Amino acid sequence: MKIDIFDNAKKKKFIDEVSALGIEKIPYLLFKTGNERLRAFSGSFTKVEIMEIWRNFPVEGIGLYLGKQMVDKKTGKKESRLSIDALHFLKEQVTAKVVLNKAQEIMWFKGKDVELNEEQVKEFKGSDFVAVVSSENNQEDIIGTGKITSDKKMLGNFLPKERRRREM
Repeated sequence: MKIDIFDNAKKKKFIDEVSALGIEKIPYLLFKTGNERLRAFSGSFTKVEIMEIWRNFPVEGIGLYLGKQMVDKKTGKKESRLSIDALHFLKEQVTAKVVLNKAQEIMWFKGKDVELNEEQVKEFKGSDFVAVVSSENNQEDIIGTGKITSDKKMLGNFLPKERRRREM
């Protein structure tokens, strides 16, 4: 497993990639494991100590899973998206949100893509990736990460299988 600790330039580039969500600062040490996965570490280890630990005990799970940097297979465009946990940690900064109504929320938790209504399309400001918010808790409960389609009518679902509701 490859590990790549981000220097300030790489970290700034990643923050620029997710800035459409409203993220301006990530106060953690960032590193990439494998080809796509980004992790954030807030402990007291230095970069040198983390590399020494990794050389002796090749661990994958140091820090919080922050998100992915990947290439969209359809468009070939490089994309960066944040995980649900990262959105919760950076909640105060997140501005790109889509609020789901109850029926849409049920579809979301089943792992389905959600069709957006006209009001939701008007609220949408321009990021490909958005924080998906529950309508139940005063628009404060982030329930996932979604991707707005190019025609702005659908919200793609990135909810992990282990967080989905089973259909009865």
